[in-house]
Amino acid sequence: MKSDIIVIGGGASGMAAAICASRQGASVLILERMPKVGKKLLATGNGKCNFTNRYMNVKCYHSRQPERVEAVLSAFGQKAAERFFAELGILPKEKEGYVYPNSMQAASILDALRFELERLQVTVRTDVEVRGVRAKGKGFQIDAEKEVFHCRRLILACGGKASQKLGSDGSGYGLAAALGHSIVPVVPALTGLKAGEKVYKALSGIRTEAALQLKIDGKTVDKHRGEIQFADYGISGIPVFQVSGQAAYGLLAGRQVQCVLDFFPDWSRETLIQFLKERIIRFQGRPGEVFETGLLNRKLMHECMKLAKAQGDGLPKAEKLAEILKHFPATIVGSRGYDFAQVCAGGVDLNEVSPANCESLLHPGLYIVGELLDADGICGGYNLQWAWSTGSLAGTAAGKECHASYRTN
Repeated sequence: MKSDIIVIGGGASGMAAAICASRQGASVLILERMPKVGKKLLATGNGKCNFTNRYMNVKCYHSRQPERVEAVLSAFGQKAAERFFAELGILPKEKEGYVYPNSMQAASILDALRFELERLQVTVRTDVEVRGVRAKGKGFQIDAEKEVFHCRRLILACGGKASQKLGSDGSGYGLAAALGHSIVPVVPALTGLKAGEKVYKALSGIRTEAALQLKIDGKTVDKHRGEIQFADYGISGIPVFQVSGQAAYGLLAGRQVQCVLDFFPDWSRETLIQFLKERIIRFQGRPGEVFETGLLNRKLMHECMKLAKAQGDGLPKAEKLAEILKHFPATIVGSRGYDFAQVCAGGVDLNEVSPANCESLLHPGLYIVGELLDADGICGGYNLQWAWSTGSLAGTAAGKECHASYRTN
């Protein structure tokens, strides 16, 4: 089967690429391994689909080549993404910079994309397992499980390895590598982290506000603030998600990784010590649970007291307790892995693709987009913005190239 352009992967970046390519007049075929396109998209933003963010900055992304990430976002940024979806009928709703469809339903974004694919008569083939790709003549050959496809331009939009049950199996890295591309080591990102301390089993189910520092070999490399969720394996929540990729890279390199939690981030150590000293005096001689009440979640406070070596009715020294409350330890021994990760960090080296249109610098006519590339964003719509940016740039460029070659042939 022959097409002008084949897009391998029917996720966010793949659908955006197919739409933009078809708008240039090219015939486009999407090959998707799942029974339906866009399954992972439905799970984004807890089903509400935070599809971009009004605060768009390269500092919201991790990559070995941040200047190339910035170039891509400059070529197709947040305003372009909102215009793209406005044309598809999506009314945006903004909350503290986060942009959702007004329906607050991820299904609205997926439906808008599907309706546009149908209008443009883009062919979508589902349940297609691509086994290999290779350059052939002036185009590419795609070997699937039961069929062979040919195209003039090829867009790899296969996704990473995160949330495999939703369609990403990591096969795209192998396809890109087979065409000569370098792969920056891939690790899970936007996921929970496993901690070595036994205390986390006792804290499972508790949520609390805190400031988090990620330390690698004792040096603070990142910090975030927000709701921390305790689990029997360790810690979760948005602040943890934001640092999880960096933590995974630290572990991969064999370095010491630790998260330090501050349950009183608005208080200085000295202020907290003085407060605790006065509280110890006030409740001297009374049960420890009286002292614990009202400071934090009772179970969390009780475990902090235990760590500060409080015994029976005795109260810990203010300095020791303050140290625990402002430096609660989480020695990171692993992440929750790809099954529980929202995205992957790492991927195809951005030095090997053009930031203007995501075209391979090794194979003209090959484009690589979305999560396959070495760029991952923090929570807040940044990964979907990367999908729209790279997919739209690649699709538009591939479609124009096909149209131009028609005129010259």
